[in-house]
Amino acid sequence: MNFPEPEALAVDGQIPQEVWAIETEQQLSEALKMALKRPLALIPLGNGTKRHIGYPPEGYDVALWLRPLQGIVEHSPEDLTVTVKAGTTLAKLQEGLAQHGQFLPLDPPFPEQTTIGGLIATGTTGPCRCLYGMVREHLLGIKVAQPDGTITRFGGKVMKNVAGYDVTKLYVGSWGTLGVIVEATFKVRPLPEQQVTVPLWAEDLKRVEQFLSQLVLSDVAPAFSELLNANALQQLPEPFVPSPTPYALVLGFDGFREEVAWWLVEAQRVAEAAGLRWGDVLEGEAEKVARMALRDLHGGTRANWVLKLIAPSSEICRLAETAQQLWNGQVSIIAHSLNGVLRVMSESVTGAAIEQVNLLLRCVVETGGNLMVEKAPLEHKQHLPLWGQPTAAWQLMRRLKETLDPLRILSPGRLF
Repeated sequence: MNFPEPEALAVDGQIPQEVWAIETEQQLSEALKMALKRPLALIPLGNGTKRHIGYPPEGYDVALWLRPLQGIVEHSPEDLTVTVKAGTTLAKLQEGLAQHGQFLPLDPPFPEQTTIGGLIATGTTGPCRCLYGMVREHLLGIKVAQPDGTITRFGGKVMKNVAGYDVTKLYVGSWGTLGVIVEATFKVRPLPEQQVTVPLWAEDLKRVEQFLSQLVLSDVAPAFSELLNANALQQLPEPFVPSPTPYALVLGFDGFREEVAWWLVEAQRVAEAAGLRWGDVLEGEAEKVARMALRDLHGGTRANWVLKLIAPSSEICRLAETAQQLWNGQVSIIAHSLNGVLRVMSESVTGAAIEQVNLLLRCVVETGGNLMVEKAPLEHKQHLPLWGQPTAAWQLMRRLKETLDPLRILSPGRLF
């Protein structure tokens, strides 16, 4: 494994003075004790795929490089549990689980680069959260290095051990500000017997909304339901390009062959009643390519701006329409339509961008949701509500940060 130069681990233009490679939890403990004594500002990083998210750091003396901390610690196929070190990539974990006919049902963008520690720290999910849920629903236990170097384990290795206050979930979405994740234990699932993907073509969002409202009342259980506009569709491989309509709703199904076959028939019936055109059902290699493309599009690698909206799923179509109007149609839209998560992406930056973001934030807040700026040019960050409107949970997180890390040595300024 090549040791990275400090420039390779820069965060918002700030380059650490040193890179400390962490190979063991003992090394990590000693590093934190040393940083607390001096004190030094540390940012924990695996591959750093999400380091563009958040405010520029207030200080960045040392990059804690956690990629060497990798490997499956324990896998119990009969108990459907696995314990894995934080620097292990999700793809490597899935490869090991697949040998036993199992998988961790999480599908963030670019699993070849996403580390387990980064997955938990950012709480990142993908399209299949529709069926399988989010990170916190699969996490049984966690081992964390506290800012003072103390190694602490929370939760357990089986479901019956997770009782009382579930402190484990505290570190999901903590963005490396409360502690450094050492290893984690997850519950896993058997690989599905069949996976299929099918695009539904729509002329307008009213028909999509009608279809979705009927789908949630049916017994159909899609693994994902991704809404895309024409600009987003242009970034995908066949069969999504060229787009025959302004919108597509792409459904995926995981399960036994008999139930998948029934879901397809029922979903087609509902789609045709709502005026959506049913596309070709994909299986095998074509299905795998389509699913990966949808997953990775959420990463926004081609965009300079990425906004993440979280709102009631019933508001997703209306918010998609609002976003396109604000940017005169010059944005890509992709959404987990049944989970209330919508991303607005743009390659261009205009002088009105800050005003547009704030207008969209107000629209989202009116629905009871919030907005997060996942990606923006550095010069605009100080003028943007990067984490949206502060909530009660947000204020609690701030107080936890002050209690657990009073000297602010871990990722200072990234959240608050």
